[in-house]
Amino acid sequence: MFSLARKPSRRTGSNFAMAIALATGTMVATAGIALPAYAKEKKNDKEPKADYSKGFVAAYTPVDKLSKAGDNEAAEAQLDGVVAAAVTDDDKNAAGGLVYNVGVGLDDTDLQRRGLKLMLDSGRLDQAKTGQFNYTSYQLAFQDNEYDVAREFLAAAIDADYSFSGRLTDGTTRTFAADDLRMMLADIYFDEEDFEGGLGYIRTQIANRVAAGQTPPRDWLMRARAKAYNNDLALPAIEFANEMVRYYPDTQNWRDAINIQRNLVLMDGPELLDLMRLGHRLGTLETDRDYLEYADSAEVIRAPGEVKRILDEGIAKGLVNRSEPAVSDVLNAANSSVDADKRDLPNLEKEAMAASASTKFATNAADAFLSYEQYEKAEALYQNALGRPGVDAALANMRLGIAQLSLGKLEDAKASFAKVTGQRRPVAALWTVYADQLAKESGTSAEAAAEAASEI
Repeated sequence: MFSLARKPSRRTGSNFAMAIALATGTMVATAGIALPAYAKEKKNDKEPKADYSKGFVAAYTPVDKLSKAGDNEAAEAQLDGVVAAAVTDDDKNAAGGLVYNVGVGLDDTDLQRRGLKLMLDSGRLDQAKTGQFNYTSYQLAFQDNEYDVAREFLAAAIDADYSFSGRLTDGTTRTFAADDLRMMLADIYFDEEDFEGGLGYIRTQIANRVAAGQTPPRDWLMRARAKAYNNDLALPAIEFANEMVRYYPDTQNWRDAINIQRNLVLMDGPELLDLMRLGHRLGTLETDRDYLEYADSAEVIRAPGEVKRILDEGIAKGLVNRSEPAVSDVLNAANSSVDADKRDLPNLEKEAMAASASTKFATNAADAFLSYEQYEKAEALYQNALGRPGVDAALANMRLGIAQLSLGKLEDAKASFAKVTGQRRPVAALWTVYADQLAKESGTSAEAAAEAASEI
């Protein structure tokens, strides 16, 4: 486990569905009894004839007339009789439509919900109406703060592949499909401040999409990452940030993934150094703070060459001010010691490989070669250190993986990163994603080269 950089605090979610003007409170296309419909069904043998019982028709007809005439209060008083008279599935479907529309006329959401349930339970709805009525039921249940019920109805709408054109609160409209509804369902959890439930739901949806050989939608990952980060949930924030760069590895997403760890995880200099090394490779360093934190975590006494290289780059890009005392002092120290430090490397390697060398000395020697980007020697020296008693295995495996990755030994690097535990584990996980990305790019390049060669 690792430590958080700040105390977790929950912030309330904002339901995505509430950005859509509610469709409830309006008439919907519900079942009714009408002679033209009978005539149509008789002419078309492919459509089953509606099965209404005589007793139901007798109970339904006068109440339906009252509702259509606008006398919904009088109609409401007789609804129980209509429902009680419903025997067949078609009876129940028509009764539900009448109850719903009377509820709309009276602005009575309880009646609306009752009517929708009757129609859904009748089994006489086609897929389109099943989706629509489940979605409307979800909205009504959500308004009544019945979140578990709302989720059930929304899940049913998703199963029916429901989509609709929704008007947003800014007046614009767009089509909302099943994937949008899935995020609405996650938002129900967030509105309850059940962040574990909401993130778990999104995690499951992502896993289903990946299992089907598909790429998870960008907005799912962004939503989960934002919810976790904004509520100081370090583990899920890191998880979804990592997944974001796995599937959408652009510079901004890499920058976000690195900064989430910087902001949410307490790191000492050595852990931060390996994170900043990754950020540098990916081109995510864009401020003076980035370069100065990198240089500070590298420590000029331990890695003068790396500190000099990073500060020189920041100055050349105009991001670091050479005249600032904090910068000039460190850079002067690096410049004054880097040549001697390099000259000492052969002796350092020899002493570190000696059986009499301490574990700490052997590890420090490996660190020195890594800082000078001498990756083959660094790999051998970390392997040497890992064979000694009392080694900091998390640090040695972390940096062994970096050296191996730099040599193109991607599978070896991933195996080393997998052995990292404790405070460095999140950083190792992010390096693993990078190794996967390099492997994918390498495979793509190899396939392209093979294809090109076959065409010669």
